[in-house]
Amino acid sequence: MNSSMSAGWFAPAGARSRHARRAISPIIATIILIVITVVAGAFLYTYATGMLRSGAASQVANVQSITLTVPNGSGDGTLTVTVQNGGTVAIKGVSLVDFNGSTESKPLISSTTPISPGQSASGSVQVGPNVDSDGVETNGSLIAGESYEVQLNVTFANGQTQIITTTVMANTY
Repeated sequence: MNSSMSAGWFAPAGARSRHARRAISPIIATIILIVITVVAGAFLYTYATGMLRSGAASQVANVQSITLTVPNGSGDGTLTVTVQNGGTVAIKGVSLVDFNGSTESKPLISSTTPISPGQSASGSVQVGPNVDSDGVETNGSLIAGESYEVQLNVTFANGQTQIITTTVMANTY
């Protein structure tokens, strides 16, 4: 037996086996693992937040336009409101719940045809400072050029509601 072989399987210094491979530095390997972990974490975060957002129902109604027309410059008026559904749940109906301190609820937009997400609908109702439930003025009048507070109650298909408060300036034809 050869004495150089009896030392074991180690090759002499400076001699390399033709099957020997050079390994990457431990620092480079650590950097590669960190990069892979960060990329995987960013992907999972993006995926999870997208799933949470898409699964959550949102009820958002926006008033696109609101007008109050007083035909003769004073007297009763017609309130016309256009509401857009900016959420993910259909709007079942919109009611006028407060007009300039009068808290009688009046339907504005019918609940027979829901407003789908992204869609808009309009409705009108007779108003006056003291108009009863039949639309008959009891006393007083609206005046063109004056501002009036309006409060709307939006009812969504899932039973949730949203109150929208805004002001409108009366105008004539």
